[in-house]
Parts: sequence; C-alpha cells; structure tokens
Amino acid sequence: MDAHAAELLDFPAVQRELAGLCFSAQGRELLQAQPISDQVEEVERRKELAAAFRRVLESGKPFPALDFPDIGPLLPRIHKEGALFEPAELAALGRFLVSALRLKRHIAAGGEEGLAAIAADIADLRELSRAIFSRIDRDGAVRENHIPSLRAIRERIRALQKEAERLAQGYLSHQDYRGFWQSDLAGQKNGRLVLPLRSNFKGRIQGIVHDVSATGSTLFLEPLDIVEKNNQVATEEGNYRRELTRLLRELGAAVTARGGQVAALSAAVAELDAWYTRAGYALAHRCTRALALREGLNLVEARHPLLGKAAVPISLALEGGTRVLVVTGPNTGGKTVTLKTVGLLALMNQFGMEIPAAEGSALAVFDAVLADIGDEQSIEQSLSTFSAHVINAARILRGSGRRSLVLFDELGAGTDPEEGVAIAMSLLDHFIQKGCLCLATTHHGILKNYGYTRAGVANASVEFDLASLQPTYRILMGVPGESHALEIARRNGIPEALIQRASVYLKQERGETAELVNRLARRERELAAAEREQEERERQLAERTRQTELLNLRLRQRERELAEQGLAELKRFLQDSRREYEQLLHRLRQEGESAGRRQTLDYLRGLESLAKEQEAELQAEAQAPGPAEELREGMEVLVRSTGKVGRILRRGKGSTWIVAAGSLRAAFSPAELAAAPRQAEQGLAAPAVSEELADREFSHQLDLRGLRLEEALRRLERQLDHAVVRGLPEFSVIHGLGEGILQRGIHRYLRESRLVKDYYFASPEEGGFGKTVVRIA
Repeated sequence: MDAHAAELLDFPAVQRELAGLCFSAQGRELLQAQPISDQVEEVERRKELAAAFRRVLESGKPFPALDFPDIGPLLPRIHKEGALFEPAELAALGRFLVSALRLKRHIAAGGEEGLAAIAADIADLRELSRAIFSRIDRDGAVRENHIPSLRAIRERIRALQKEAERLAQGYLSHQDYRGFWQSDLAGQKNGRLVLPLRSNFKGRIQGIVHDVSATGSTLFLEPLDIVEKNNQVATEEGNYRRELTRLLRELGAAVTARGGQVAALSAAVAELDAWYTRAGYALAHRCTRALALREGLNLVEARHPLLGKAAVPISLALEGGTRVLVVTGPNTGGKTVTLKTVGLLALMNQFGMEIPAAEGSALAVFDAVLADIGDEQSIEQSLSTFSAHVINAARILRGSGRRSLVLFDELGAGTDPEEGVAIAMSLLDHFIQKGCLCLATTHHGILKNYGYTRAGVANASVEFDLASLQPTYRILMGVPGESHALEIARRNGIPEALIQRASVYLKQERGETAELVNRLARRERELAAAEREQEERERQLAERTRQTELLNLRLRQRERELAEQGLAELKRFLQDSRREYEQLLHRLRQEGESAGRRQTLDYLRGLESLAKEQEAELQAEAQAPGPAEELREGMEVLVRSTGKVGRILRRGKGSTWIVAAGSLRAAFSPAELAAAPRQAEQGLAAPAVSEELADREFSHQLDLRGLRLEEALRRLERQLDHAVVRGLPEFSVIHGLGEGILQRGIHRYLRESRLVKDYYFASPEEGGFGKTVVRIA
C-alpha cells in the first residue's frame, strides 16, 4: 500500500491510537509491523477476528487483569543452552506467563473459534512460572528467605557485619581515641567497613587506608582487626553470588528447555493483542463492520475518526458503472475532509478494522489507495504547487490499476485554468478507461459540466447555506456546487462596487450550460429544503396526533376509574345497609304484608337489583368473553372500542396483552381485542395509557443491572413509553459490563425500535461501556 498516501490520509495517527490500546509491547510491535492488506480473503479474515474480539468484550464477562511486561530483550536468548537471565528478566517472564494463561482462559470462555485457534499456541507453563516465583518475587527480588542455602549464607554475612560494626564502634567510642575521628559513624569503601580518621592522626592506629577525602583532611582507615572481619564478609558474599548464579542457571535451563513454547506463546499474545486493540477502538469510536463489495463503495454517515465530536457524518456512494465522482463547493466546505474520510476508512477497512460509519456501509478491497491532497510545494526542491500536483499525478498514474482508489484534491489547480482543466479531464478520462475508482474535488466550472456529459462520472457537492454564508458539510449527491466566492467576498468587506463589477465579468464568462447547471443545483437545494420541511411537518402532525390519542386514552381510563369508584361506593353502601335491611325485612314479615309494607319491601328489593345490575355491567365490560380466536404474540388484532388494528407484542401484567400501535404501545384486556379480519384496513390501534404510565414517577436514568434480559427489556419498553409521553429528548440506561448479554440485548432492542433516534455509550467519566445514552426520535 502506498506509504505516501497513508501519511496524507492520517493513517499513522490511527495506528498510534491503536498502539496506545495494546496491553503488551509485543502487540504494539506487531501492530506497527502489520501491513495494510490488498487481498480480499485476508481482509475478511482480519475483520472477522477483530469482530470476534469485540463480541468477547461485549459479552459482559469481566476482562481479566493482565500484566504483560516487555520480554523482548530475553526472547533472542531463550534458545541458547546455558543462558543466564537476570532476576528481573525472570520475574517479567513469570508475570507474562501467568497473564498469558489468564488471557487464554478468557478467550476459551468466549467461544470464538478463530481467537481460540490463536490462543491454542499459549502453552500451560504454570510449572515454569511457579519455579520462577518460588525463588524470585514479582518485582525481581530474590526470595532468599524461601531458599535455605541463600538464607544460611545471608545469616552468616549479617553476623559478620554485626561483629565488624561492633569493633568499629569500639574504636569510635574508645576513650584513648577521642578526637581521632571526623565523625562518630563508620562508612563503606569498596564494600568494606572503614573509619573516618583525621589525617593528622595518621599512623596512630594500624590498618589499611582505602581512600582520602577531597580536602585531604580525612583518611578512610580499615583497622587490622576489622580487616579480618571484612575479609570473612567478602568470602561469604562470594559464596552467596556463586549460589545465586547456580540457582539462576537452573531457572535459565528450565526456560531454555521450553524456549519454543515461550516464543510461540509470546507470538500468540501479540496477535491476540492486535485484534483486541481493533475491537477496543471500534467500541470507543462507535464503529461498524463494513460490508464487502466486489467494487465501489457506499458510506452511510461516515465520520473522520480524528475529528471526534466535531466530525459531521457524510454519506456518498460509488457503485455500478460510476467510476468517478467530482465534488465541488466553496472553500472550507468539507471537500478535503470528505476525500480524507473516504481514503482513511478504506485503509482502516483493509487493516482489519471496523469503520466509524452507520450500518449498511460497504467497501471494496482496493489494491492501492493513492492520493494527492494538499499543497506540497517545496522551496528546497524549487517546486511550485502545480509542479507538486503534477509529480503526484505521475506517481499515481504509475501505481494505479483497475482495483485502485484514487483521490485528487483541487484537481487542475495551481496553473492557467484552461490548461489545468484540460489536464484534469485527460486524467479523469484515463482513470475511467483504466477502471479506477476516483474521487476529485475542484472549483473549475467546466469539470462540473464534465460530470453531466461523461458516462461513468457523477457530480456531488458540499452544501452551503446562503442565508448564513456558512457550509453545512453535508454531501449532496448528483448536484454540482458553487464556490460562492462573491457572497463570501461581500461578507468579508469587499466593497459592493467591486462585487458588482466582478458579477458582470462572471456573467460574461459563464455560458448557457454553466447557468443551467447552477439552476439545477439551486432547484436541487430547494427540493431538499422542501423535503426537510415536509418531513418536519409530518413529524409535528404525528406528534400532535399522538398527544391527542394519549389525551383521549387518559380520559377513557379516568371515566372507567370513576365508574369503578362509584361501584365501590355502592358496594360499601350495600354492605353497611345489609344488616338494617335484613332487620327491616324481618320486622315486616312478622307484622304481616300490608300494601304499604309491600311497597317498602318492593323498593328495597329494586334497590338491591339495581346495584347488582350495575356491578354485573362493569364486570361484563372488564371480563367479557375473549375473542373467538386464541390470542398469541405477533397476531394482528382489532381493538373493539376503536375498530382499528394493531399487533400483539407480548403478554402484559395479569391477563393483559401489549399491543403496538404506530409509535405507541398499550395494554388491553382480552375482552377488548378480537382477531383482525384479513380484509381489515390497517390503522393505528388506540392504546390505553395505563395508570402506571400516567402516574409513576419517571427517572432520567434506568438501572437494569442484575435483571434478566426479559425483565430488563420490559422495563426499558416502559421507560421509552414514559419518555415519549413526557416529550423527553433522552435518558440513560445502566446495564454494566457483566457478561454482555444484557448490553447486547438492550442495543438490539434500541436498534429495532422506531421510538429511538440514536444510542451510544456514555463518556468514560459517566460510565463508559457500562452505560448507554438513548435519544428519543
């Protein structure tokens, strides 16, 4: 792949960000060494491995704590017999082996066959790591307290040093030697205990002078009786070093005996690390896997990853017979960013990465991505802007083929416009004939016409808001753009008289074809604006309809609540009056049934009958026989009260069913539903807003941790209904990392919901991958 183009397209910056995500030095080295592939099978293999690791990360199972120190310096020596390794190197190797085994177990638990095949090269070397850590701790210090031979030597050394210090203190505190010493503390010279003797007392104490201070006033003396102790200490320290060397050689032999396994293990960790970083990058930048095309490209809401939140999504396509796209528009309108986004995403795709774009984006695998972007004039090489562009064009001509992607920024610029346009059209003709995929930006009006008159060429432009004289950075496919130089000049202070004179010149230069193109572009922008306005009106109408339906449903529910309240009061009245009624009836029977008593009795019986009729009526409404056909999930049903049709999503609380009606969901009893006739006209089912939906306190943050997926989705569904009812723009869902089942299920539900406009992980300080922000449509 062309290194010059990769540099122009900022691919090294993406590689550096990837390297920063690696958990091992070996992974960083491999990542930097991996080339951008131009082979379809290899690109798909890479993308599948990166996607597999993403599934492992999204599984929710906590990623193990890994500690992969750099073992690169010792790898060249692990095959050499008799190799001696430093304790710090062995400690690093031991930590590396332990982490490698943890990584292998985590990969195996993920169930991804491609990753598991790589992890199979990670041998179980727990025996070796245990042998290392039995003698050396994780920081590289020798565990001499766990090694009897070293411990015994160290105890003898301490005893001899203590005896030497006792002798030294005897000299320093002796009454006869008071005033001999520069300090009352002994020192060390060349590992031997010495005393700071004043130079004017030289010869007063027999011993060996090891050094003299810079001023000459102090002699560092080793008295003869201390010499013997220091000699014994030196002897024991030699014994210690020999024993330690023996132990290290034993460990070195154990390492070299497994040198092949260690090397294979290191390579497997590096490769897994390379796919881990791609998966982590995809999660951090909300990337998706690009679909594979035989040729061409189709980018949906693609974002330049280095622009972060400032990136404006662009959508463009070059498929079928279209080989060249000419992009026009004003300066700073986003033309160059568009080229860089297309080229960088093509390189990322062939590096085995997901791309920052919406689902449905697709890319072919190019054998070369070649670019001429920016002003590369050079004073040292005496190159003008045009000369630099010509040199790059010649390089691109030599390196391009049928499967190449070619990117030209300001094609034909930097020289006489007529000659520049002629060269530009000649280049584009060549690329069409060769079969390359070519994107070119330009200000030349003739090249805009070229896009309409040449087969295989399409026009596009970056949108410009004439009201604010600011670019919107949106790409308009099929429409050439204008430079708007006069409008920009007027806004930035050029006198109006000069603007008018320039306008006259411009009209003289423009032909009928150019004017036709401009009218077409204006008409396209007007149609696009009208379409957006119509969509907004439809959205507002749908919102008003939804609010009206919700209001009607609340009124219906309130009516029912009032009716049920009246029934309850009537029941209480009957219960309270029943005893009096029975007593009155008993007295009437005892006294005999005169006409007045009969009338009283008839009135009381009528009152009881009326109460029973009202109770039966309400119960019949609430518990009427269900529909003739048994209700089931996915079934289309008719709402009896409205005559409209909805679809059953699932069971609700009690015996109710949840029915989807347009953008709303509501609960209905079986009595309110009937199987929809096949010839029934489809329409919105009038849902009933439940008491829970109307009255439950709403939280802007839904915590679903610890719930099963089914229950979590039910709560999320209710949360969406609450948000729609209250007109809230967004809320957040806490799902945690866990095993990822909850996170994936929630994201799948949000992706399919028409109520959701967008969703994305929260920022790291607000919860990162454990929290998702949901935006309401």
